[in-house]
Amino acid sequence: VQGFLDFIAEIRGYRGAGKRERVARTLGLLELDEVRRQTIETLSKGFRRRVGLAQAILHEPRALVLDEPTDGLDPNQKHQVRELIRGLAQERIVIISTHILEEVSALCSRALVIGGGRLLADSTPLELASRSRYHQAVTLYSDDPL
Repeated sequence: VQGFLDFIAEIRGYRGAGKRERVARTLGLLELDEVRRQTIETLSKGFRRRVGLAQAILHEPRALVLDEPTDGLDPNQKHQVRELIRGLAQERIVIISTHILEEVSALCSRALVIGGGRLLADSTPLELASRSRYHQAVTLYSDDPL
């Protein structure tokens, strides 16, 4: 993990003490210190997501675009990654691309729906959910009559 982030920092043009400081700060921010000596392929999906976020914020971008940031994570990992994203959103613009309304509600202050290359909706997640015809709908299937 640390080797990967060192590599990314070098690609971004950081050297010496500046590189070491930036990598150390990013490892700490994303709570990767405990796995910094491990290879990425040995990490859980949640930690791999954190490494991806670390790589994305290492150079302190003003805007961050994340595609399905919690896809495939278990509930605990989703919670951890969401908390990390909320923290990142305090200091920069974070744009999330997802088809999961729960994700939008958990993380976003504004939701845009784009279809066919056109803007179809622009509102708060709560307003968007209330306009959905499937809002809080439950479908039950049974082999036996109910």
